[in-house]
Amino acid sequence: MSFEKPFAPAEFQRRIKEVKSRMERAGLDLLICQDPANMGWLTGFDGWSFYTPQALLVHLDQEQPIWFGRAQDAKSAAITTDLTPDNIISFSERLVHQPEDHPFDELCDLIKARGWEGARIGVELDALYYTARAHRHIVHGLPSAQIVDSRELVNWARLVKSEAELVYMREA
Repeated sequence: MSFEKPFAPAEFQRRIKEVKSRMERAGLDLLICQDPANMGWLTGFDGWSFYTPQALLVHLDQEQPIWFGRAQDAKSAAITTDLTPDNIISFSERLVHQPEDHPFDELCDLIKARGWEGARIGVELDALYYTARAHRHIVHGLPSAQIVDSRELVNWARLVKSEAELVYMREA
């Protein structure tokens, strides 16, 4: 299958660098990005998968973000992004649409495994697909973390258009 990515890897690296700079100014160590538009802007991820919990983890000390979502959607992450296979992580299928357990329980386990459980973590409280239930599982699963609203941090970074983005806008 051939997929032509809309931007060069350098464009996504620039975007991630800009978001990390904004994270530093906001005092964040880790950003849990769940807005599909922001996930796409940061990595190129393109998949019709927002119907189930998914997230992009951006940590100040990590070169690449980590995509986290359903296994069947991980294939889209592999095709549409430049993320390495180690940075595309799937949650257990048994967690899909469970009344008690939630995929973000495994997201919290991932964060703990990376040693980030005491981090100051920004979440997109105003994102359409960031549910109250998802937030509850993150807060409960990371009791040592300081969870704060990232206040549209990525959205504000998206406002400043690169030359590559301006080319598409002019064509449109």
